[in-house]
Amino acid sequence: MNSRERIEAIFRTESPDRVGRYEQSVYSSVASRVLGRRAFTAGTSLHRDEAEAWLRSDAAHDEFVETLYRDKAEIGRVLKFDMLGMPWRMTARPAKKTGNNEYLYGDPDGEWFLYRFDPESETFGLARTSRPAESLDDLRRAVDDSAKSLADSADAEPDYVPYLKRLVNDFGDTLAVLGSAGISIPLNEEWLTAVALDPGLVGAYLDVQLEYAIRDVRRQAAIGVKIIWGGGDFADNAGPVYGPKAFRDLLLPRLKRLMNECHNLGLWCVFRSDGNLWSVTDMMFEEAGVDGYGEIDWAAGMDLADLKRRYPRVTFWGNVPPPLIRNDSKTQVLAAAKHCIDSVPDRRLILGSSNSILPGTPLENLFALTEAVDLYGAR
Repeated sequence: MNSRERIEAIFRTESPDRVGRYEQSVYSSVASRVLGRRAFTAGTSLHRDEAEAWLRSDAAHDEFVETLYRDKAEIGRVLKFDMLGMPWRMTARPAKKTGNNEYLYGDPDGEWFLYRFDPESETFGLARTSRPAESLDDLRRAVDDSAKSLADSADAEPDYVPYLKRLVNDFGDTLAVLGSAGISIPLNEEWLTAVALDPGLVGAYLDVQLEYAIRDVRRQAAIGVKIIWGGGDFADNAGPVYGPKAFRDLLLPRLKRLMNECHNLGLWCVFRSDGNLWSVTDMMFEEAGVDGYGEIDWAAGMDLADLKRRYPRVTFWGNVPPPLIRNDSKTQVLAAAKHCIDSVPDRRLILGSSNSILPGTPLENLFALTEAVDLYGAR
């Protein structure tokens, strides 16, 4: 089997020749050490790198996108990934750089957003904004604007399309190429307040998201994609942040519609979320028909062996904890990877971290995950 055949067999609920291997995110600093040169691959530091490219020139930004494409493919080749996907990018162009590590987006004289890069943690995030806290009325207007934008943009081609078409053209015969679509409730105070006080507003917001997602999966199926790398974080170690009832009332009916659309198009969909999902897994896998589960959070109690016994048809991606990969020994990484592989006797597992390969990860620990597939993955 080649990699594409292996991954498709896993999703068809057939036993492959060995488990699969994939990481959705290898931070750029780690990839740079693997490749022995400056590389652009993943992490929010990638958003800072794209901002710097935009500020230099259009040509510099074009060069950044080309380098990103090549580097992600190269890190996948070196680490023997069976799948390739699109990077998480912040494609907006900054208005200006306001400090050594600060970037202003939006209108400096109107609504603006100041992002700051922290070199120590390699994170890039919102530091300040001119936008005040949003009331429920503000959220209603935002939903109305999004619905109007959905109608107005029906014929517009999203920014990701050329990148995805190129992936399918260059690698689709030998590797599984991942599309992307998902629905989620933002985990901030304003939207969590809306869940409690105005669930109809949240439902309207999710309906707009759903229509965008359906549009995307149709477009991606036409490109030649077979797997949608979807989902949306909604849980912590205690369970869903907004509770299982809100999941049933708000997320589940929309998730069912999205899964029906994917299956009608011949697509498989992976739902990814950190946290403890046990209170909603029956809804996800049995009622909605989700095909795969990723970002399986070992530290939050999501045991892969229990999941496999309870949901034998589901495809699993993960679930070695990133802190273990970064902080423990190679022997411990191999043991954790072996536990994951042994938990799925039919080999229908795509081995990887439960989220990302973090900055500071020792290279021998990263390569231990690939080694584990070679040592234990064909049993």
